[in-house]
Amino acid sequence: MAHLIRLLWLATALLAGSARAQALPELRLLAAELPPYTYQVPSASVSADPGPGRGVLHALVQELAGRVGHSGRIEYLPWFRAQEIARQGPRVGILALTRSPEREPHYRWMVELMTDDLVLVGSPGVDVSDLAHVRDRPVGVLEFSGAEALVRSLGFAKVSPQREEWMNAKRMKDRRIDAWIAPRAMVVHAVREVRGNLDVLQFGQVIRPSRLYLATSPDVAQDEAAQWEAAWAAMQADGTAARIVRAQLQAEVDPVEDHKRRIREEPFN
Repeated sequence: MAHLIRLLWLATALLAGSARAQALPELRLLAAELPPYTYQVPSASVSADPGPGRGVLHALVQELAGRVGHSGRIEYLPWFRAQEIARQGPRVGILALTRSPEREPHYRWMVELMTDDLVLVGSPGVDVSDLAHVRDRPVGVLEFSGAEALVRSLGFAKVSPQREEWMNAKRMKDRRIDAWIAPRAMVVHAVREVRGNLDVLQFGQVIRPSRLYLATSPDVAQDEAAQWEAAWAAMQADGTAARIVRAQLQAEVDPVEDHKRRIREEPFN
């Protein structure tokens, strides 16, 4: 009975929110190449004409959008540009943004879609039991990510930011960096994409939970946010969210050969 009452309450909240939202322009949804969370096949690094969006958080947000009467259109941009637009608005949503102290004041944190672990990964023989042990070693991070902000704030000497995580995976494979900081699922996907060997990598310190959100520009009103939150609660209650996550994270990773890449690694800096 309690479960039925909760579902009825969620349905009522969705209907009320939908009526209010009809008078507003549709929320602009932005994403970037962040596999396995959000990505295109083929991606912009492979093709001048990228394909449709995929990924666990892409699928979750499309389902969520449909439940609030949104078209589900998700626009792919470079990660820095997507964040910049989402901070400024108006009426912009962004996925999959990691909630961190550095980003906290710049967005409305609407729906927590998934939690991963931000981990320190090392090459064979590298001590990755603590961040302090790689402070003076070459360390790979995703450019403009929470991981980059973290190591910059800690004064790391040899930070190597890359535009996409497959670039860090390739640098680890080629022993051009000694350590890599990224969410665990992104590490696994990227290593498989470059035909790397996960067995030789060392997964060390779990730095913090990587809480992945559908966030928005600060101008999105609370009553509209509540509509998306109610739809998300309904997806969790009826099992849809769990089914999507399970199916998406079990999907096979298709390796991409180096010669097919249009976008190359950044030089070390």
